[in-house]
Amino acid sequence: MDSTFKLPPKGLVFWPVGTGDSTTIVVKENEIIFQLDLHHLEKSEDSDDPAFAIVDELVHLLPKKNGKPYLSVFALTHPDKDHILGFRELLKKVTIGEIWHTPRIFRDYEDEKGLCDDAETFYKEVHRRRLAIIKNPTNVKTGDRVRVIGHDDILTEDKYKGFPRERTSVPGSIITKLDDTDLPNSFEAFVHAPFKVDQADTRNNTSLSLHINLKEGHSSGKALFFGDREYLTIKQIFDVTIEHNREQYLEWDILLASHHCSKKTMYWKNEGEEDESFRPDIMKDFETYQQFSCFIIASANSDFTDEDGDNPPHGKARRQYEKIVDAGHFLCTHEHPNKESPEPIVFQLSQSGFSLIDSSKSKNTPGAASLMSAVAAARGGATPPQQQVGFGKR
Repeated sequence: MDSTFKLPPKGLVFWPVGTGDSTTIVVKENEIIFQLDLHHLEKSEDSDDPAFAIVDELVHLLPKKNGKPYLSVFALTHPDKDHILGFRELLKKVTIGEIWHTPRIFRDYEDEKGLCDDAETFYKEVHRRRLAIIKNPTNVKTGDRVRVIGHDDILTEDKYKGFPRERTSVPGSIITKLDDTDLPNSFEAFVHAPFKVDQADTRNNTSLSLHINLKEGHSSGKALFFGDREYLTIKQIFDVTIEHNREQYLEWDILLASHHCSKKTMYWKNEGEEDESFRPDIMKDFETYQQFSCFIIASANSDFTDEDGDNPPHGKARRQYEKIVDAGHFLCTHEHPNKESPEPIVFQLSQSGFSLIDSSKSKNTPGAASLMSAVAAARGGATPPQQQVGFGKR
């Protein structure tokens, strides 16, 4: 654990946790923290391992409530191991005020589709919370709260009878409450998916998909999260949002590359086709709604490949992403600031927008200067910035 690392007062942290997702969103300093997915590797507890032990980091960094680390919200995009690993340990060590999840966790549990141990723990915890809420719906305490996001027939079954509608959200809805604290001037989550038609799809394509807008005065920072979705369902999100004239929820300063920079975001094979082909329409959508000097993040080890059948991250996806952002603005969590000693990728929101915080600001990290130089070169500047690299709408 790196005791010198500090969370930003407000912003996003993308952790180097191998090929898996762990994103921390700081909404209010030392008070409101939102965690999207979790990938805690036991091997990362070894001080020689470059991956961060995310649960240990959160225990150290989270604010305390009643003497115990307190996390306002934990949101799970989908119950795959690389998005939920370590949840049992997190639940034991941290008070989680509220949990967000899609109905898929119940469907997978009942259909015996092979939930990992941590996903089973997650299922049992949200099941416990659901019963607690139904028993006393007008007085739900922190630690018992849950929000179910998405359309699914399972919500019409008897087990959800009496579950308050206000603790559910569907695509097209806006959430400004975190653990029952309303924060419209600081935080807004727009729910893109899962759609009703997703309920019978593969687990990846039922992923919770969010547009997160952090606010600071007149400034805002926007980020898109698609979980592990693939081309067809990401394109559907863009098409449906455009059709309903809500394009502001497609704008992004930061894009977390779907499925750890998988080629299936922009390379696809329809039924009856022999080979997958590049789909430029989705890259056009990404490019259309990017804001000034945006960043794309790949939450993965630095082992990009183009071999058939290989798991992500994929080199051909990286090359397509790099075409639509400035030089140095595609960042891999295990390459920042260098491959040997990766550090969390931190974006801080201030009145002037999002800033990429240079890790050498708090410690002397080899390789950070090369990133700053690349960004400076993209901007035509001869001297790299001394403190931060700013971007976003002004």
